[in-house]
Amino acid sequence: MSQNGQIGIPPEIRRADPLEPGNLFSFDRLTPGHYLLTKLATEPQRFTIVTADDGLPVIRTNGGVITAQMVKDIE
Repeated sequence: MSQNGQIGIPPEIRRADPLEPGNLFSFDRLTPGHYLLTKLATEPQRFTIVTADDGLPVIRTNGGVITAQMVKDIE
């Protein structure tokens, strides 16, 4: 990790995927010392699935409407 908090990705991984400067990622802590780095989609997501305070999944949509096609995409 650099002094300004950036994480370096080895060139062979950047070329294989391909990754470019400006790509966005989510960074999740799995356990102490183990992390999951996930490249975010370049096009806006139509929906996200999150976990509510009670532990149940919640589907959130950009437009506030859940269509049959969205449900099919989730399945």
